[in-house]
Order: sequence, then C-alpha cells, then structure tokens
Amino acid sequence: MAKNPNKKSKAPSKAKRPVHEESRVMAILRKEYAFENWLLAVLAPVLILYGVYIVLGKFGTVDLASVLGSSGIGFIDFFFLTKLRRILTGVFLILIGSLVLIYLLIPYMQPSFIEMKKVTWPDAKTLASNSTKVFLFLIFLAIFFVLLSFAYDPLFNWLYSL
Repeated sequence: MAKNPNKKSKAPSKAKRPVHEESRVMAILRKEYAFENWLLAVLAPVLILYGVYIVLGKFGTVDLASVLGSSGIGFIDFFFLTKLRRILTGVFLILIGSLVLIYLLIPYMQPSFIEMKKVTWPDAKTLASNSTKVFLFLIFLAIFFVLLSFAYDPLFNWLYSL
C-alpha cells in the first residue's frame, strides 16, 4: 500500500512547556530545607526569651540600662537609651520569634484544618441537649460518691482505729 503524499503525517510534536511549570530558581527556593527549619525552631524560643529579658530590663543578673544604655555605640544606644525604646525592642523580638514559631507550625497544622472542615458540627439545640445530659450525669456521679463516702466512712474510721 502506497502512502498518500497529500496527507499530513501525524508525527509526534515537541511537547510545549506547561504554563504552570516553575523555573529552576523557583524550584530551588521552594524546596524545604530541614536543617534551616530545625535551626529556626531552636533560635525562635531563644529570641523570645531575649525579648522578655529586654522588656523586663534584666538580662540574668545584669541591669541592661547600665550595660547597654551607655555603651557609646550609637546604634545600640538608640534601642536601649530610653525605657520606651527598650520595651519596643523587646516586644519586637518577641513578635518576630512568635511569628517564626507560627511559620514553622503551619505545615503541621494544615492537615488539621482540612480535617476540621470535614466535621459536621451539632446545631445549638443538640449541643444544649447533650451538655445538659453530661451535667446531669456529673451531678448524679457526685451524689453517688458522696453517698458512698457516708456509707463507708464508719468502716474506714473503724479500720484506722485498729
């Protein structure tokens, strides 16, 4: 059978690059680096602790105003010269440390948020009914144990007197 020269052949064409494909640089930037996350997880609480010490005005047993307030270095003196600046610096450090911890916890919390969307929550009437049943049962248990205490109290007093 001869090939028809007028008919175009269906040769495989080169696949076009998908629009959503990332460049190599973005792929490298989006890669997770476990070491850096662990380093941030260690440094963020330290940063929060330093911020708390700065806000309190004490760093261990050293008074920060005497050490940092008159250091002679203009950059350091700017942050610690007055009480307001010292407190703002400490609060800033606490805020940055807290944001880093939140950033590190988000990947662990995302599956929980997805699962919480799947939960069917009770309406107000069902919630009130179930809460009433639980409280009534707790009151019943409290009365039951008080009655047991009254019943067994003479027995235990007699055993302790021996």
